[in-house]
Amino acid sequence: MKRKVLIKIIAALISVSLVFASVTVGGFYSFAEETSATEPVTETTTTPEQAKEEAQKRLEQQKAEFDESLKALDEKLAQLASESKNTEEYINTLDTRIGVLNEELTVLDEQVTGYIEDIDALQKSIDENQLEADALQSEVDKVQNELDALNRAFEAKYEAYCLRMRAIYISGSYNIITALLTCGDISSFLTRYEMIKAVSKSDAQLLEDIKEQTNKILAEEADLNDKKATLDDMNINLIAQRNELQNKQNRLTSAQEEIASKKISLSEDRAESNRLFAELTVQTGLHTEFRNEDEAVKQAIEDEISGLLNGLIDPEDVTLGTTSDRSGATAPSYAFSDVYSHSDGVLNMTYPVPGHYTVSAGFPNYSNGGYHGGIDYPCPKGSKVVAAQSGVVLLVKRLETSYGHYIMIYHGTDSKGRKIVTLYAHNSDILVSAGDTVARGQQIARSGSTGNSTGPHCHFEIRMDNKQVNPKNYLSK
Repeated sequence: MKRKVLIKIIAALISVSLVFASVTVGGFYSFAEETSATEPVTETTTTPEQAKEEAQKRLEQQKAEFDESLKALDEKLAQLASESKNTEEYINTLDTRIGVLNEELTVLDEQVTGYIEDIDALQKSIDENQLEADALQSEVDKVQNELDALNRAFEAKYEAYCLRMRAIYISGSYNIITALLTCGDISSFLTRYEMIKAVSKSDAQLLEDIKEQTNKILAEEADLNDKKATLDDMNINLIAQRNELQNKQNRLTSAQEEIASKKISLSEDRAESNRLFAELTVQTGLHTEFRNEDEAVKQAIEDEISGLLNGLIDPEDVTLGTTSDRSGATAPSYAFSDVYSHSDGVLNMTYPVPGHYTVSAGFPNYSNGGYHGGIDYPCPKGSKVVAAQSGVVLLVKRLETSYGHYIMIYHGTDSKGRKIVTLYAHNSDILVSAGDTVARGQQIARSGSTGNSTGPHCHFEIRMDNKQVNPKNYLSK
């Protein structure tokens, strides 16, 4: 019977082995065939950390390119300065250097922003990890205290057990039989038997307690070791994060110091460019604007003008009303007949400073490549400035920067419906007010050198739907 059972077990094991073998060979082989027929498709994903690292590398590369450009420009400036600094080529080269410095400062600002973001994220991660490490340290301390208590209890039990084993060894096992046989009566026999039984049970319980405490100690030690290993890993990670944080802070400090240094250099270059350019325009009489005006100031003025012009309405929609800009300021009233309505006659304009047709800075760029939204006509201070076309005075402003004392006139719309506005800047005196109706060729101001100006001239602009266009295409004597 046993033999039959053994044979059945062996047969079953063989069947299982064969099934396993068929699955292993056939299954794996067919899988290999399928995977070999199709190339595996691997998708590359970029983590936010990798994307940031790549962005910082691009910024570093851009910065290196700007540094190379500055080096080349410095060499050219040194060569030109050996001959003379009072040349337009030297000033234009200096302005180019200013432009490169501005671009590099933009890159440095982006780097600083990236470093600050990284530092904030790292500090947050460090704080969170430190809290976890502190909590785990508390758990380690708690488990250590429990383990110490278990060890003390174990030592007490173990010492009691050792004493008991020593007593048994000394007395010998025969003493138990002797103790029972020497009883005088059955009552004494039973009493001694119960006592010996109780002692034996106590010994067994003592041994069981020792085993149980041993298992608890081993379990607590294993748990403690796991927690210590995890804590060690967390502390190592914290050290690495703090080192990375220090590295980022060093980079941030370095970038901020470089920004400060380059801003000083930029300020010095602008001052020198403006001084040299002013001297040059005095020599040539071709006065215009300083070409290194603060961009924030220019943008603020342009935003104000855009708000006003975007509030203009078509002449045919006007009887006697007002136009207003987006900030709520009210523009002058005008009648339908004061301005052109869908007529290209509005584009037949006269020169803003009669008798003065020399151009010191044209449209759309200065000689150094910087943007120039109009044409500059140098002329003596106090020269007559006239309206290029009939219209309504839209705006009169007296600024200490940018356009200085300037006037804007609304002329109506051309045949395409574009709203036409002219601008006259840097005047010494303004002879009209917002809301005045003016005729083509009527004097509206006296020329001057207010605002951002190297000397007396008139800066003239034509805007179509608030887009600056080349005035030269619409002027005639």
